[in-house]
Amino acid sequence: MELSANGQITDSLPCLADQNGGGDDLGVLGEVHNIVLPPIPCSFPWRNHPDYKALTEMSDAWVLAHFTNMPGADGRPSSFAADHMIKSAFHMQATLPYADGISERMPPIIKMMDWYFMIDNILDDPSEMGADPERADKVVDSVLTVFRDTYVHPSPSPNPLVRILTDTAAEWWAEMCQGMPPKQKARLSKAFCDYLEANRTQVPYRNSRQLPDLETYFQVREDSIGWWPCAVLIEHSQGFELDDEALSHPLMIELQKNTVQHIFMTNDITSFKKEYMQGDFCNIVSLLYFRKLYDPKRDPNGPAPTLQGAVSEAIEMIREKDENCVRLMEQIRNCKELISKPGVEQYLEGLGLWISGTVYWHLVSGRYGICATTNLHEVPPDMLASQHLNIDVNKQAARTLPNRVMMAAT
Repeated sequence: MELSANGQITDSLPCLADQNGGGDDLGVLGEVHNIVLPPIPCSFPWRNHPDYKALTEMSDAWVLAHFTNMPGADGRPSSFAADHMIKSAFHMQATLPYADGISERMPPIIKMMDWYFMIDNILDDPSEMGADPERADKVVDSVLTVFRDTYVHPSPSPNPLVRILTDTAAEWWAEMCQGMPPKQKARLSKAFCDYLEANRTQVPYRNSRQLPDLETYFQVREDSIGWWPCAVLIEHSQGFELDDEALSHPLMIELQKNTVQHIFMTNDITSFKKEYMQGDFCNIVSLLYFRKLYDPKRDPNGPAPTLQGAVSEAIEMIREKDENCVRLMEQIRNCKELISKPGVEQYLEGLGLWISGTVYWHLVSGRYGICATTNLHEVPPDMLASQHLNIDVNKQAARTLPNRVMMAAT
């Protein structure tokens, strides 16, 4: 392994399945199988929306009305399989964070969240469009017309997946924007556009089998997680609008940054195994693992880094973000000029609900193989317990893994 003049690691890496033994020994694949997820640090209490049951019925009906049971690649559930979407309870990623939302404003937010996970599958999964820049560009360009107010109904795209993504986005977007203040709508539109462009940026990393450096990854991931539109919806869901001074205050900006980092790292560590099995390495766990594995300063005679160690390192990073959020909220509440502004206290509560709701949903949904409850609709998970990522490991997965990984040095 050598560092090139531009600071990139340029050697060809062996397939992960061949490391730590290879052959019939699953090596790192076996290590993935045994990963334990420690409790995710979260200092904020969770609540669910009082109309949760009715919103669940509405979400299920909308999914069944719009999406057919299309088979996914290699026999895996498609993001457009209605039964898979319902079992994953995507709508809970809205009813928990927006527990205080005005009832009449919740339906389009629920639809948006269902839609979010569909496009996430399409743009993340290398077997779909997640490693095909040209096809991903067509998705992004089509959906962008919705948020730029250039959408034509119905979508003229010849691709049925692109049409479904675009037309369903146009439906909930029109409902959501009714009565929304112009400046708030402009912020929401920009946030959705930034989300789509960030996902466009991630596709070449998968296609070229490259991992960005940590700083670049954080910059891209903060947008590609799709949280910034949801931050605007904290205001919209409760019927208030933060003024420019509150939004631009250094304490508020720092709090938002720590919140989104807590959220995307929670998603990364819980979704790691699912993404790994798809050959997707745009994940904080993979990044931390490879940084140590191919660190030119690492002692070759010392113990090799492990994926479990990378998970533990990510957990400590989340703990830091959690502590930062607690500290920053206290500072904001002690800042009279900021806390006295309309909506600021509600916004702080909303950020806390987003953190706790994200942890809660990732633990109970079947999407990532944790299922830390016997009934996700009635029994809350033990958020202080360690969890296993119960997604089957198989040797065939090694064929989808990259043969070469490049990472900028830090």
